[in-house]
Amino acid sequence: MSKFISEGHLVWFQKIFFERYGITFLFENNNDVVSIKCDGSEKIVSFSNLDMAFYKFGESNLNCYEWNASKENYIGVIESVLKAPSSKELSQPIINLHANGAIINYDILGLTYWMLNRLEEVGRTDLDNHDRFPAINSHAYKYDYLERPIVDEWLDILQQVIQRVWPNLKLKKHQFSIKVSHDVDVPSRFAFSTPFGVIKSMASLVLKNNNIKLALMAPFIYLGSKNKIHPLDPFNTFDWLMNISEKNNLKSAFYFICGRTDTSKDALYEPEHPIIRKMMLEMYNRGHEIGLHPSYNSYNNPEQINFEAQRLKKVCKELGIEQSQWGGRMHFLRWSHPTTLQAWNDAEMSYDSTLGYADRPGFRCGTCHEYTGFNPVTDTILHIKIRPLIIMDCSVIAKHYMGLGYTEKAFDQIIKYKRICEKVEGNFTFLWHNSFFNGKKSFKLYEDIIQS
Repeated sequence: MSKFISEGHLVWFQKIFFERYGITFLFENNNDVVSIKCDGSEKIVSFSNLDMAFYKFGESNLNCYEWNASKENYIGVIESVLKAPSSKELSQPIINLHANGAIINYDILGLTYWMLNRLEEVGRTDLDNHDRFPAINSHAYKYDYLERPIVDEWLDILQQVIQRVWPNLKLKKHQFSIKVSHDVDVPSRFAFSTPFGVIKSMASLVLKNNNIKLALMAPFIYLGSKNKIHPLDPFNTFDWLMNISEKNNLKSAFYFICGRTDTSKDALYEPEHPIIRKMMLEMYNRGHEIGLHPSYNSYNNPEQINFEAQRLKKVCKELGIEQSQWGGRMHFLRWSHPTTLQAWNDAEMSYDSTLGYADRPGFRCGTCHEYTGFNPVTDTILHIKIRPLIIMDCSVIAKHYMGLGYTEKAFDQIIKYKRICEKVEGNFTFLWHNSFFNGKKSFKLYEDIIQS
């Protein structure tokens, strides 16, 4: 067994390959050559050029090369030229087919392990003001492949090799899907505020937004939100969001905050509040999903994440909400790898959908396919699935990020990622907050993204 590839790695690779190809391959490691075999066949696909850099934590000494798939008679699913992070110069050719199988001279397995399990993020200190690892510090951003699902591209090349070595194998066919979700940070502009808070909001609406009309309506909306959020509340877009999803045969996931670890960042509501309970039940009855949005300072506190997860499940149980899976996303996309992932796993959550960057859209994990989590520190396969986040509304639209506003440029940027996800038959995982609408252009932009 290699010094840097464990038995746990091989079992995890087997799971990843089963999820991707629908085949249980046998993985073997002999003198730093990993081979995959298939039942009923003597043929072998071997990875002969393993790269130790893919198994190291933190900032790596990886360079990034390019490989032209078409020159070796393969088809790049996104482009002919694939990016190839590596600490070694590429051996040519990358793929050698022979009578007994194939030898692959680029460490596709290592790349998959390194990207999916976010090894470059472990122990990093070059974080932003919310203690998040930013896109601009990532290898993918520095070498210009953040906009490409690099793991999906290479696994598609590997699929072509598998089909040539074992032409009679029936590999799994994936279907493109849209996974739309809504972090319920602020369900109402006014309903959960205090009278003084409403007055502050009114002043802000006049001085910062020049929205005198809404400022004058604020007291009436506040007073009219005792049993349910007033329909004129600008953040009460839930019915509209569900209508759009239902119109397009989609299921929306609504992630609720169930704790308060920072009073300036977390929600004003409690999940037990009658308005929230009524809202959750209506969403569930309409066929949508209820999920968790752990509080601001819970990302490195496993006990707090577990407390909030159990709190959500308790409220849902009381309401008769039964779901086959429980998922969600961290507040502010705060994440410390692998502590946060392990906490979600230990809280018996089904999936997490945090892993996208706040400052840029793109493929943080190198894939838009959901996959089984792994703790690279403890060398343990986890039960939880990772559902990478591809686009967050404010990453593209907000002034402090890309700043494209509710424009055609924003639409083009977002649709570009949607089309890429379609090409690799993955999930377009798309976050749009219920409170992130501002006028007719914003509603039209959202609907156009869903329908295009």
